[in-house]
Amino acid sequence: MKTVGIFGKEKHPDVIQVASVLAQKAQDAGWQVLIEASLGPDLGFGSSLESNQVAAQADLVVVLGGDGTMIRAIRLLDDNQVPVFGVNLGFLGYLTEFTVEEAAGQFAKVLEGDFETIGRVRLKADLLRAGKSIVSAKVLNDVVVNVSGISRIIEIKTEIDGSDVTIYRADGLIVSTPTGSTAYSLSAGGPIVAPGVEAIVVTPICPHTLTMRPLVVQADSKIKLQIERFTESVQVTFDGQQAEHLQAGDQVVIEKAANLVKLVKPPRDYFQILRAKLKWGQS
Repeated sequence: MKTVGIFGKEKHPDVIQVASVLAQKAQDAGWQVLIEASLGPDLGFGSSLESNQVAAQADLVVVLGGDGTMIRAIRLLDDNQVPVFGVNLGFLGYLTEFTVEEAAGQFAKVLEGDFETIGRVRLKADLLRAGKSIVSAKVLNDVVVNVSGISRIIEIKTEIDGSDVTIYRADGLIVSTPTGSTAYSLSAGGPIVAPGVEAIVVTPICPHTLTMRPLVVQADSKIKLQIERFTESVQVTFDGQQAEHLQAGDQVVIEKAANLVKLVKPPRDYFQILRAKLKWGQS
């Protein structure tokens, strides 16, 4: 028996209703349904487990919410490369690409095996202290080095594949995947990169000089960041869901992760999604 794992945005007014419809379809099609415990008690059927257990056992994952919920679920899946079906209950929803209205019909096709997936690149980031990795994380969107609390300029020495690039004097620095190019990087003035492009985007946050522009490099590049002008409140965040404070001498090393994330392809192309989300052509 194949297993569907359902993740959802807690306390969203529509999540229980949508989860119930999709869970019922899965059960009717002969699939076992696992639901993360935060949703299980209100759903009324399916097996309720801790989120990490759902991620470990699922052959297909359903995510109900926005991009934050999707990123949380993908972090739990880690290297478990199963198809992920995302239903948008949020505001923008670049990653949760299916609408509530089409979710039931499209999910029925997925259960029958009638679907395609799109591979999304992740990055692997290591926080090095005294030359040893003390924190390792994989991100779908971005790694950000900045100052928490009061905003102030920091200096971030950046090295790519062993070559010195520059010292960014800015509020911070964003290293993103093509997927993350429409997230924080876009707000900071970075380019939109189509998700199929093998690339990494380096975007300074409010750089002190206008010549410090976003940089697009090959996906197999190895990027090393180190704070030159250190303050006690410098931090590194991973996909906006995990933050670690940096100490003097720490380095953040970023490179392409080994495995792709497999998102179920929606019934529209990437540029249709951009036009809708960014309201291109609308007055």
